[in-house]
Amino acid sequence: MNFYGFEVEVAFLVHEGRILAYAWHYDEKKALKHLKRISKFHDLEGEVKRSGKLETWLKERVDDVVLRGKKFKLPDISYRDRSVYERIIGVPRGETATYSQVARELGISYAELLKTLMKNPLQVLIPCHRLVTNRGTLFGFYPLGKEVKKRLLELEKAELSRFCSNKFVESNKY
Repeated sequence: MNFYGFEVEVAFLVHEGRILAYAWHYDEKKALKHLKRISKFHDLEGEVKRSGKLETWLKERVDDVVLRGKKFKLPDISYRDRSVYERIIGVPRGETATYSQVARELGISYAELLKTLMKNPLQVLIPCHRLVTNRGTLFGFYPLGKEVKKRLLELEKAELSRFCSNKFVESNKY
C-alpha cells in the first residue's frame, strides 16, 4: 500500500465484518508481528486479513483524518486505555499536543501513555502523530518512524511554533 509516498504492508484484524485493529510496517512479517502485539494488549480476537478492499477503506479513512480534518469515531470496543485514544482523537487537524500534557490531563504516567501509543490499534485514525515532545521534537510513531510522522504533520500543515519556532526538530531526546 502506498501511504503518502511510503510503501507499507498492512494487516487487519477483523471480527464479524468490523475492523478492530490494523498494523503496518515496511515488512509484512513485522506488520503481522505488531498486529499480534496490538491484539494481545487489547485482548482482541478476530481473523487476520489482507486485501485491497480493506486497504481502500483505510486509505479513505486516513484521507478523511489527515486531509479533511474529520474526527474518526472509535468502534464500540473496549480498547485498553480507551480514554487515551479518545483524548488524542480530540486533537484537531493542524494542531499538536505534547505527550506530557496528555498524560497529565488523563492522570496517567508518561510511560503508560507511551506504552498505550505503541499499541495504537488504529494509527493515524487515532492521530498519535499529532503528539510531540515539550520542545516540539518529533518522537515516536512506531513502527513507521519519524519521517512518516513528519510527512503527516506537513500534510496537516501543523504549526509547531508554540514549541520550536515553526521548525520540525528531529530528535529522540525528550
